[in-house]
Amino acid sequence: MKETSKTTDKKNSKKKPEEKKPRSKRGLGRLYKRNKDGKECKASSNADGHFWLEYKVNGKRIRQRLHDDAGNPITGIDPAKELQAKIMAPIIAGDEVDKAKAVAAKVMTAEAKLAQAVEEANPPLKISEAWEAYLNSNERPDSGEATLLRYAGHWKRIRKWVEVKDSEVVFLREITSKTAQEYATDLHRDNMSPNTYNKHITFLKLLCRVLDEPARFKENPFERIRRKQLKTNVRRELSIAELKAILEKAEGELQTLFMIGTFTGLRLGDCCTLKWGEVDLDRGLIHRIPNKTAKSGKPVVVGIPSALYAKLAEIPKGKRKGYVVPKYAELYIYKNEKGEPIRRPLITREIKRVFEDCEIKTQQEGTGKPKNETGDTVDTGKRAVVDVSFHSLRHTWVSMQAEAGTPQAVVQSIIGHSNPAMTAHYTHIGEGAVLKAAEVITLNEPESKGDRIVPPWIKELAKGMTAGNWEAIKAELVGDKK
Repeated sequence: MKETSKTTDKKNSKKKPEEKKPRSKRGLGRLYKRNKDGKECKASSNADGHFWLEYKVNGKRIRQRLHDDAGNPITGIDPAKELQAKIMAPIIAGDEVDKAKAVAAKVMTAEAKLAQAVEEANPPLKISEAWEAYLNSNERPDSGEATLLRYAGHWKRIRKWVEVKDSEVVFLREITSKTAQEYATDLHRDNMSPNTYNKHITFLKLLCRVLDEPARFKENPFERIRRKQLKTNVRRELSIAELKAILEKAEGELQTLFMIGTFTGLRLGDCCTLKWGEVDLDRGLIHRIPNKTAKSGKPVVVGIPSALYAKLAEIPKGKRKGYVVPKYAELYIYKNEKGEPIRRPLITREIKRVFEDCEIKTQQEGTGKPKNETGDTVDTGKRAVVDVSFHSLRHTWVSMQAEAGTPQAVVQSIIGHSNPAMTAHYTHIGEGAVLKAAEVITLNEPESKGDRIVPPWIKELAKGMTAGNWEAIKAELVGDKK
């Protein structure tokens, strides 16, 4: 029995393991006690003593004795923990901010690496590829051939300028707002006219807008470049005497070209490329889709006045094929291997020569390089301001229609208008109004009262007509002669 009792006592004498007390949360520092002898004790110890707090700030260890608001040392565990939380709160918050900053920095680094990887796999648009990308883009407007040719010239200039300025620039997006401003300044120094300057800048804004996605622009670099105020120079109108002098001085196809421009108000390009298939002498009308608005496909209808009818009717029906003025059509249409219409200036020179032969000054006084009384060229040092050109015929035609009281809608329908909103106002104009407008341009000729002028060659055929040859003459007149 004693043995059993001893065994039992031994078992009971074994110390039970102490229950683990919860530790302080990480980041709150270490809370502990110091007794009267200065020895450290656990915060949970029952020993008498004052509470202390140990923590780190920026790697520096700090030990702080805890006091209440009255300045007395704290001896209770609950007040000690409460003060510990207050002391550590701003330090913990600072650590969280630092951690957040570190995480943000890692995210930014990762994003930069991702962006770099994406660009390496699919790089932004290069300057050398920009023009081709513009031509192939579905976002660009459906510009005509002449407009695209002008755009190509604008692009060629800025690309060459960028290469000279900084040969290391590769991507289109490297053209910044600052670069755009410097380029605009260079255009200004080039003594470019306000109109040309505005067209140049407008195109560059368009190109950057169309190529925004493949170029990955942050902003359109040319968007803030301001347009220049235009000082419009409208070609002056010609007097009746001047028109008569021009038509008398010009010869052959050039005279026909001038007559078409004088009596229809069509632009030079449309006069040069007018086809016989667009001329209806029987009805006295010309149906023409202007080159400038060819994309719309909407034709203009122009009445043929008596004088122009007589000129066109001089040509036998059998020869009314192809272009009305083939010589000038060939010059106007011709393009070199680069697609440049290099022979059009030859037409302009011939036209200018007729004006000068009629003693009509084509440039404003004090501009360009006019000839003096002895025929020598004088350089004024100023850019030539054109006062009279083939386009003056168009202005004169419109003015004469206005003076005759032709309704504005009729005039607009005849000269053509590129604005669809304006076009909608005159789609109802009939042939009668067009024919009536045609008779306004008579250059003081006697009224024909609706009768057409019969060309001399037709009169000669009529005089020689007999019962035996009338069928042959008829065939020749209607163009069926074999």
